[in-house]
Amino acid sequence: MTRSPSRLQRASGACRVAFDLRQGRTRLGDLYQRDPCRVLFPAPEPGEPPLAVLLTTSGGVTDGDSLEIAVEIGPKAGAVATTQAAEKVYRAARGSEHCSITVALRLAESAALDWLPQETIVFQGARLKRCTIADVEPGAALLACEMVVLGRAASGERFQSGLLLDSWSVRRSGRLLWTDALKVQGETPDGAGFGKANALCTVIGVWDEPQRGFELARALLAEVVEVRAGVTLVNGVMVARLLGEATAVRAAAIGFLTAFRKRRLPRVWHV
Repeated sequence: MTRSPSRLQRASGACRVAFDLRQGRTRLGDLYQRDPCRVLFPAPEPGEPPLAVLLTTSGGVTDGDSLEIAVEIGPKAGAVATTQAAEKVYRAARGSEHCSITVALRLAESAALDWLPQETIVFQGARLKRCTIADVEPGAALLACEMVVLGRAASGERFQSGLLLDSWSVRRSGRLLWTDALKVQGETPDGAGFGKANALCTVIGVWDEPQRGFELARALLAEVVEVRAGVTLVNGVMVARLLGEATAVRAAAIGFLTAFRKRRLPRVWHV
C-alpha cells in the first residue's frame, strides 16, 4: 500500500478591530479574532489615543499560512495600532506555496490612525505575498510604516532564495492615489538600488494638506546619516524610504517616527 504524504497543518488567521467615537471619546467598537491572530489593548500613555497591539500566537508564519488583518476607525475617532514584536516569515518547504498577509486600513471622515507595525523578517527561503490597502476618507489622517528585513544578518544569513512580493495601495474616497510593489525573487537585487542593504522601511502619510508633513519629513531625513533616506509626494501621498542595514534602519525609523509624531512609539517598540 502506498501512503500519501501527510499534509502539514497550516494557519488561517484573521483579526478585525474597529474604533468609534462615543460620548466624546474613542472607544472599541468591534473586535473579531481567529487563531493565530490576537489583539491586545494595553493602557496608552496619558493623553494618547487608544492602542491596539496585534500578535500571532504561532510565533510566525510559513508557507501555506494566511493572515487577514483589518483596522477600522470611525468618524472623528483616533487610534494607534502596532504589533507586539517583529513578524517572522519562516523558510518554505521545497515546492510549497507562499504564505499571504492582507492588511486593510479603513479611515472614515475626519478619523486618524497611526499604523506602526514592527519589522517583518523574511528568512532565507521564505515565500511571502503581502498586500496592504488603505481607504482614507476626506478629513482623515493616516501615518503608516512597514519595514521588511531580508534574511537574518545577525546569524550570518543572506536572502539568496525565496520570494517577497509586498504591495501597497492608497485610496481616497474610492479613488486610487498611489500604488507600489516590491518584488524580490532569489538574491537581494543589488542592481535595483539595494546595494548591500538588507532592510527597507517605507513610511506613508495621507492628509488633506500634505505639504507640511512632507516638509517636516524632508528636514528630519536630511539629518539621517547611517542609512539612505528620501521622501516625495505622489498625488498628495507622502512616501518616505529608509534603506540600509537592518539595525541601522530600525534605529533611524524609530528616531524619524518619534520626531515626526512628536511622541514616543508604543512601548512594545522599546522592550
